[in-house]
Amino acid sequence: MKRDDSEKKRSFTIREMEIGDLGEVYALGQENFKAELWPMLYRSWDEYEVTTLFNTDGEYCLVAESDEDDPPKGERIVGFVLGTVVSKTGSAWSYGYVIWLCSHENWGREGVASKLMDKLVEIMIENEGIRIIMADTDPANDRAVRFFNKKGLTDQKPHLYMSSNLEQNVYYRDILVQYRQENSQAAEQAKRKLRKLILEKRRLSNAKKKASSNKVEIVVKASPKKKKKKKAHTKKKKPKAPRKAKRKAKR
Repeated sequence: MKRDDSEKKRSFTIREMEIGDLGEVYALGQENFKAELWPMLYRSWDEYEVTTLFNTDGEYCLVAESDEDDPPKGERIVGFVLGTVVSKTGSAWSYGYVIWLCSHENWGREGVASKLMDKLVEIMIENEGIRIIMADTDPANDRAVRFFNKKGLTDQKPHLYMSSNLEQNVYYRDILVQYRQENSQAAEQAKRKLRKLILEKRRLSNAKKKASSNKVEIVVKASPKKKKKKKAHTKKKKPKAPRKAKRKAKR
């Protein structure tokens, strides 16, 4: 269905991603990068992918923010691109790599992905003088292939994804089983230690409460100490010296 030319395109702003955008960027990618559609390509999308690239290559993490004053819920961030620059030792060439590129499904015909891609390449050239820009996608993802072809990425190199379920892999199955057993034993030991710590903590807490209760009881039952009466000190009278007999005066 073609878009009516009379309809005005909605505006948005391309800017560097900020920490407050991480949640919406992850949610938008979660809606678009579904492992059941492209198992080998989208299985690695998670919150750590977003935060890691934000911390290591923040200048190459861009978002498209709606210019609407009160955008609908979930449509403040309408697109994003996450990239990096690869430099090889001994080579003067730097490679720009588009890792993740996404636009909101309700903004699919607004040129969001195109402007994000253009801005990313511009920044990579200004910052590190890249001479090659790369992107990868599933060959069956016709929409993505057409998009990158329109951007001039026409030099295609086939890439083969190979995988194996380790539970059925005769070479690595034993390692997986051993790891699970050891992990299970370690987890059980950790649980036992935790239970012991909890019981010991309860025992100490009960002993403390009991000791505190006994102390109160002793204080209540203890009889008050009798005050010792002070003995009255009386001064001993000194014995009077015997009076000397008066001599009779001679006449």
